[in-house]
Amino acid sequence: MISWFKPSNDTVAVYCKVFPHNNFGESAQFLFEAMREAQEFYPNKRRLLYLEIKGHRNNRDEFDADMFELQKDFLLGFLAPFVTEIHGPLVSVRNSNPQENDFPPALTVQNVRNN
Repeated sequence: MISWFKPSNDTVAVYCKVFPHNNFGESAQFLFEAMREAQEFYPNKRRLLYLEIKGHRNNRDEFDADMFELQKDFLLGFLAPFVTEIHGPLVSVRNSNPQENDFPPALTVQNVRNN
C-alpha cells in the first residue's frame, strides 16, 4: 500500500492505493493510519481521501468481498466522519457535517466472516 499527502492552504488531499495482495484488515488499518497522520501533520485541515484499488475483482468484474466491505462498511460506515470528502472506485461522497478531528487512539479489525 502507498499513500502520499498534497497539502494546500486549508486542505490536505490523501491518496491511497490498495494492491492485489492487500486484504481488508491491512487496508483498513492503513487507511486509518493515513488519516491519523494527515491530522497529525496537517492539524484540522479539511481531509480529502482518494482511494485506488488495483485488482480485487471477480470474474464479473465486481469487487471481491474484502474491497466491497472496505468501501461500503469501513469508508462509509466508519471513516466518513473523519474526512470532508471520499473519492473511491464505487462512490464519491462529501461529509455534510464538519469533519471530526479527534481520532480514536487505535483501530481494531476483527474477522467475523464465516469462510
